[in-house]
Amino acid sequence: MTPDGRFVEPNMPPKPTLGLIIARLLAFAVLLVMAAVAFWMALFIVPVLIILALAGYAVARGQARRRPLGW
Repeated sequence: MTPDGRFVEPNMPPKPTLGLIIARLLAFAVLLVMAAVAFWMALFIVPVLIILALAGYAVARGQARRRPLGW
């Protein structure tokens, strides 16, 4: 408000252009696709890693039974 009682319009930032809006939507879509790909890769890789870990454990147990440590 000015000393004489009038209100002053606040300095508003300029409205984003259509190109900026489209660029932001495109960036958001790319990030969303990357997150989805990472999720699906994890969804398929984790079970494979668990199976490999179980197989490695079984092989290590089999070798330990055939040849005990220290001999």
